[in-house]
Amino acid sequence: MRVMTYNILEGGTGRIDPLCEVIRPAAPDVVVVPEAWDAELFDRLADRLGMDSFRADLPGNDRSGIGLLSRWKIRQAVNLGPLSTAFTRGAISAVVENGDVCLGVVGVHLHPYERDSDEVIRRAELAALWPLLDDMAKMPHFLLGDFNAHHPQQHIDVKAAPSSKQQRIKDNGGRIPRLAITDVLAHGYIDAHAIGRTPAEFEQSFTVAHPAFRVDYIFVPGAMTKQVSQCHVIKSPMTRFASDHLPILADVKLE
Repeated sequence: MRVMTYNILEGGTGRIDPLCEVIRPAAPDVVVVPEAWDAELFDRLADRLGMDSFRADLPGNDRSGIGLLSRWKIRQAVNLGPLSTAFTRGAISAVVENGDVCLGVVGVHLHPYERDSDEVIRRAELAALWPLLDDMAKMPHFLLGDFNAHHPQQHIDVKAAPSSKQQRIKDNGGRIPRLAITDVLAHGYIDAHAIGRTPAEFEQSFTVAHPAFRVDYIFVPGAMTKQVSQCHVIKSPMTRFASDHLPILADVKLE
């Protein structure tokens, strides 16, 4: 199966055509869609792609939406936002099925920015997810989305980043926090993009105009490591018209 995460930027307003032209050729079976703020547009996107869908907002925040698109039937789905005050943006959990095969999907959009204080918030959001993910351990599952966080081994060219990010890093004493992703790895998850790659070969997913960071991830439980055949950042020409993020796509063989 193919799994994708793609932040569509502020609801995707005015960009449904390029978004479809990025997603459709990749032929994903499941897509987690951070910044799915516009419910009507998200429904149109799902209809255009011929996919089942679920979308959720954080209560009281109409700019927190996150969505799930699936060629597999969505058997159940939960808006995680109301379950913990730790979440600052949308988070969802779902089970999708294809015949007798069931798959768990947890999609997140974590708190942004590059200060140590921002990393504390992200780590709290992840801590709120661990009980759910522990319960999901009995089935194959994915943890994916826009983590707004940095891999401990990812090379980052700060000079290539937008000036606002450069300033926040400077204000943070030149440090780029990397503990949130360290937490995910310590919890037994594997960064699918890192499988078969050295850190020097890690790609960037953000921004499209200034590719300096990889903040979008697909994680699998350690037991699924050998089932990931590839995980790469999509860099098709249409991506520059669709969003400020590049999508990440993983091919996984389910046993």
